[in-house]
Amino acid sequence: METRANYALIGIFTLAVIAAGFLFVYWFSGLQGAGRRVTYNVVFTGSVSGLGLGSPVYFNGIRIGEVTKIDIDPTDFRRVITTIQVDSSNRLRVDTKARLDVQLLSGVGSISLIGGAADAAERLPCPSPSCTITAERSDFQDLLDSTRVLARNANDTLEKINALIDQNQQSITDSVQNLGRFTKALGDNSPGVDKFLASVGGAADQVQALAGNLDSIVKDVDRKKVTRIVDNADRFMGALGASSTDVEKSVKNVTSITAKLDRASDQIEGVLKAAQGFLSSPDGKGAFQQVAEAARSIKILADNLDKRTAEITVGINRFTGTGLREFTGLATDGQRTLGEINRVLRNVDRNPQQFIFGGKPPIPEYNGRR
Repeated sequence: METRANYALIGIFTLAVIAAGFLFVYWFSGLQGAGRRVTYNVVFTGSVSGLGLGSPVYFNGIRIGEVTKIDIDPTDFRRVITTIQVDSSNRLRVDTKARLDVQLLSGVGSISLIGGAADAAERLPCPSPSCTITAERSDFQDLLDSTRVLARNANDTLEKINALIDQNQQSITDSVQNLGRFTKALGDNSPGVDKFLASVGGAADQVQALAGNLDSIVKDVDRKKVTRIVDNADRFMGALGASSTDVEKSVKNVTSITAKLDRASDQIEGVLKAAQGFLSSPDGKGAFQQVAEAARSIKILADNLDKRTAEITVGINRFTGTGLREFTGLATDGQRTLGEINRVLRNVDRNPQQFIFGGKPPIPEYNGRR
C-alpha cells in the first residue's frame, strides 16, 4: 500500500518553525534588550560628518551602545541632537563628557563618553531633563577648522601672488632676460673668469703670508716690556686714585681763584666807569694817558694771572704727592696776591684822583704873619 505525504501539513510546520525562530530572535534581542538599555541625548555644535544611525557609542574605549536617532535642533540649526541607547549597567554621571570621534581613513564616526567621578551624582536617563549631554569639540573638528583656515589663507596668499605677478609681469620678464644675458656673458668670458679666480687665489696666498708675518711680529714682541708698561699704568692709576682728595682740593682752589677773578673784573669795570666819568671832566682829560697805562698794566696783570692759573691746572695733571702740596702753596700765594689787588682796586674805587695824580699836599696853615 503506497503512503501519500501531506504536503500541506509539512508546509504549515515549516512556516511555524520559521516564525518561532523570528519570535525567539526578536524576544532575545528586542524585548529583553529594551529592558536593559537607557536613553540619553547628546548635543553637538557644528558638523557630525561620519555619524549615522547605528554608530557605536564608547565609554572609555568600551562599546556600550549605539546611536538610534539624529535630528537637527529646531531652535538652533547649528546644533545636532543625537539619541543614544546604552546598557543600563553603565549609568552615566553628571560630569561625564561626550565628543565625536572620526576615523581618518574610513571616515566612520562614533560617540565617545569620557570620565565621570565615582562620587559624582548620577545622570538620569530620558525623559529626565538631565539626560542631555553637551558634547565638546573633537580633535577632528579642530583639525577640519584649522584646515579650512589654512586653505583660506593659502588661497588668499596665492591670489596676492598672482596679482603681484600680473602687475609686475613686464619687470619679471625683463629680470629673466637680464639674467639670461648675464649668464651668456659669463659663459662667453669664462677664460677671464678663470683668470680672476686664479688672481683671487693668489691674493688669498698673499693674505695668508701676511698673516704669518704678523704672527711672527707679535711673537717677537717682548712680553716682559708689555707687562711692565701695563704695571706702570696700573701703578699710576692707583697713585692718582690715592691722591684723589688732593686733586679735588686743588680743583676747588682753582675754582675759587676763578670766582675771585670774576669779582675782580666786575670791580675793574666799576673803576673804569668812574674813571670815564672823571675823564669827561675838564680836569681829567689830561690824565687820560695815565689811566690808559694803568688799564694796560691791570690787563697785563690779569693775563699773567690767567697764564699762572693755566700752569697750575696743567701741574695738577702732572704732579701728585709733594707736587700737590707745592701747588697748594702756590695757590695760597695767588690768593694773597689777589687780596692785594682787591685792596688796591677798592682804594682806587674810593679815590680815583689819588690813583691818577698822587696824594695831595697838606693845606698850609695861616698864622696871620707875612
